[in-house]
Parts: sequence; structure tokens; C-alpha cells
Amino acid sequence: MAFAAVGVATFVGHRVWPTFCPSAADETTMVCAREWIGALSGWAAFAAAAASVPYLIRQWQEARKQTSFIIGDDDPTLDVVEHLEEEDRLVVRIVNWNRRAVFVTGISASTKAQPEPMDSDIGIWRIQTTDGVAEKGGFPIQIDGWEHRGERPRFARIDLFLLRRMPGSEPGWEKDERVPFPRDAKITAEMLMLGNVHRVFELEADAFPHE
Repeated sequence: MAFAAVGVATFVGHRVWPTFCPSAADETTMVCAREWIGALSGWAAFAAAAASVPYLIRQWQEARKQTSFIIGDDDPTLDVVEHLEEEDRLVVRIVNWNRRAVFVTGISASTKAQPEPMDSDIGIWRIQTTDGVAEKGGFPIQIDGWEHRGERPRFARIDLFLLRRMPGSEPGWEKDERVPFPRDAKITAEMLMLGNVHRVFELEADAFPHE
């Protein structure tokens, strides 16, 4: 952009200047020349400053992100991977990068074909926290804040499987059967962050991001 401004200034100098400034080498010509050079220099400086604005904005955004991380204001993150041994099990890992405690109040799965949450079809196999406590249980799941920055952040691991209602062995009976997650499944975690004003938000991730 700055080079374009210089080109325009050169063109104007060659084409327009002779029209407004006399060609004779007198004092009037010199004053006119100084005025034109000053005007063109101002436009060139403006163009150069405008070209640097996106870079300055990126710098400000990066500095703001680093500051949020340092003071513990980052949001938690959610990752979903397939279990290494069981294909029909998903492992959800939520890491709390914030200094405030958060609670996982619910987890749901949805697909492109079924965008509504399938809460009733989600089963929890295991819940594990930073303290290594593995238990079968429900919500809410507490994840303490990352107050001691020299230690690893607090996290929760939740193993999920998908259930489908199938006919039972007797007429009128039904049973739950584990089935694989759809390849376009999306996992959504409902979160509550404690603070002066409690904040409710959601974290989302594709179950199979490489599909």
C-alpha cells in the first residue's frame, strides 16, 4: 500500500505539478514546489500508517491473549478423542486454564442429521479428575481453578458411550445397547464458571475432527 502511494505521488509530480506550478525557476515556483511536496509527503505518511494498522491490531490481540493467560482469565478448553482400545467410546478432556473454578453441568451429543442434543442417549463410563479420582457418577463435575501457576492446570476426563434402545428378550421389554458414535458427532459441554457474577457457557468439539 505504501509503494502504491509513492507511485501515485510520482505520477502526480510528473503530470499535475507542471499544471499548477510555473516552470520558471523563480521564488513562486519554489514555494509551490514546497507546498506540493509537503502535501504529497502527508498522503504518503497516511498511506504507510494505514498499511501498518492490521499488524498493530494483531500485536494488540496477541498481547491481550498473553495477558489473559498470565492472569488466569483464559476459558477452559475441550478435546475429544477416540478411546485407544474401544472404538465405541469417546474420551472428553476439559482443562481449566482459568483461576476460577468451573463446573461441568451437562454433556450432550448432536449430529448434522440430528442437530438437537441426544442427552438421553449419552452414557458416562468413567469420570477422572486431576486428583486421580475415578468414579461413576453424574453432574455437576467440579474442576478447580488454576491458582498455582507452577503446577499443571486442573482437568476432568469423562469417558462417554452412546446408548440405543433395543427390543429386549421378552415382548414389551427394552434394553440399552452400546453403539458407535456417528462420524459427524459433535460433543457439547455445558459449563458454569464461578465468580462475582457466575457465567454459563458452552464448549464444543467435533468427535472425529479428521473425518
